[in-house]
Amino acid sequence: MNIGIFLELENNKLLSVALEIIGKTIEIMRGKSYKLHGIVVISREIKGDGISLNFEGVRSYLDELFIYEYEERFLTTEHYTEALCEYTENKKPSILLLGATPLGRSFGPRVAAYFRTGITADCTEIKYDDKYGLIQIRPAFGEEVFAEIIIKNAFPQMATIRQGVLDTPVKAGGKNSSIISYQRKLSKVNLNIIERYESKVEVELINAKIVVIAGNAIKKKEELLLVNKVAKVLGGDFAVTRPLVQGGLAPYNRQVGVSGHSLSASIVLLFGVSGSNQTFAGIKKVKYIIAVNNNPNASIFTKVDIGIIDDWKNIALCILNKKGEI
Repeated sequence: MNIGIFLELENNKLLSVALEIIGKTIEIMRGKSYKLHGIVVISREIKGDGISLNFEGVRSYLDELFIYEYEERFLTTEHYTEALCEYTENKKPSILLLGATPLGRSFGPRVAAYFRTGITADCTEIKYDDKYGLIQIRPAFGEEVFAEIIIKNAFPQMATIRQGVLDTPVKAGGKNSSIISYQRKLSKVNLNIIERYESKVEVELINAKIVVIAGNAIKKKEELLLVNKVAKVLGGDFAVTRPLVQGGLAPYNRQVGVSGHSLSASIVLLFGVSGSNQTFAGIKKVKYIIAVNNNPNASIFTKVDIGIIDDWKNIALCILNKKGEI
């Protein structure tokens, strides 16, 4: 059995979601006979700029690494689709996994459509069954349940997996994969990129060490600004739960939970968060969780390291006063 994992690069650096998928795949396939392949798609011109591509760490987990180098400077979904389709036709993987990034979401379904197979988007977990193969798990019905999805009698079984929900391997593998490189020119061009500009990323919650999360107790924009101010004086960033996004108080890129960001911060401070499983799915990897809620019976207090029974505004003002901001 061959298993292919798309290794996405950003500024010629491997995204962490690739290692997360590798680690989970090794875990669910333990004791089974399979070969693990990595697939990379890159512009030959960009690679030739002297930017070092270091795959030494990832190669220790792979049996083979396939690199598709295109002569075009700017790559589009057509390049990635063509490369993944070529790999799949040649190696016939039973399972093909990608990160649920904007890129993975854009071309993964095209590959699935080409092979007339299914693909489950934004998985938060995967399992393997000897009878059904890949079991793809993702939230459904307004995040109230987690659906287990299988693809019967169609291959490859495909899924995109959210970044930050799985763990990276705890130790280096014992392999040293061979590298197979292909020099390519896109066979059919339907889209030309004349120039590309990189916009500044304003929200990087995944990398934040301290995050203050506003829950449903925050009802006004002025209150959310107070939460943001607390986050700044603590040297961190702020996020929100789903109700605040639905209510129009915050954009989706601030949302934490099953359908939002998954955090791996050192400390998370929860203001007025009730304690739903949907929210906690996004902070299960956080090292230290502190909750503030004025309801002593709130379910949140059964799930955190420290619980403070008080109005969240009182704690927010205490923090700002301590820091000399008010």
